[in-house]
Parts: sequence; structure tokens; C-alpha cells
Amino acid sequence: MFSWKKLNVFILVYICANCTLKDKGGDGREYVQALVSEMAMSTRSSSRAGGDGVNYYRLGGNIAGLSGIIYLQNNAAEQAPFNISGRFTFPQSYPDGGNYAISVSVHPSGQECSVSNGFGRIVSKDISDVIVNCVTK
Repeated sequence: MFSWKKLNVFILVYICANCTLKDKGGDGREYVQALVSEMAMSTRSSSRAGGDGVNYYRLGGNIAGLSGIIYLQNNAAEQAPFNISGRFTFPQSYPDGGNYAISVSVHPSGQECSVSNGFGRIVSKDISDVIVNCVTK
């Protein structure tokens, strides 16, 4: 039997491996909202020093109009699923001075999505101004 709760938790656990979640019952939307909120709080800090002496930063922005599951990728490599409109952050940190290029690798069913501010170079701060807009076909 299909379960939204299991699907949503599976997708978002991929994104946020260190988040905790309290069961509030319901159809699973509470799980998604709680996990996304927890993930946003856990990724709020900026610079993270790596063992190589390089600072690492987060990459994200905002998704609008989403009504399904979208897969975003950075530099045609790391791919991450998102299924809720609002703030998003890739699960991996990226080195200072590195380039990024965010694109949609899989569009949500029945929607077309575009990315703005999706490419550039990370320079001593988190990138949080990527905009993903989704519209129904």
C-alpha cells in the first residue's frame, strides 16, 4: 500500500541525514514540514572548515509553485529531490572558490520549472539566492 508518510520521509531523509522527527500523526505532510523546518535550522550556519584547510559553504535558495517532486542537480553531478515549495539547501557543502551550476534534472509531473541565479562562484559565503519557479503545463 502506498504511503505518503513513508515516501516523504524517505525523500527528505536523503536530504537531511541528521534531522530528528516527532510523530504528530496525520497523512505525512506534518512529517515533511517538520523535517524541512529541521533541515533549514541545521543548515543555517555558514562556513565549515574542511580537513584540507578550505572553508565549505551551503548552496540553496527558494522553490515556488511546486506541486510534486523535483530533482535539482549541481554541476551535473549531485542530484537531490525536493517536494515542497519554500527554502531549499543541497545536502552537501561546497568549497570556497568553487563554481556551481544548478539545473532541473527531473521536472515534477505536469509541471515545467525554471532556475534563476543558478550559476556562479562561491566566494566566502553561502549561496541562498537561487530561485526555482514551477508552473503547471
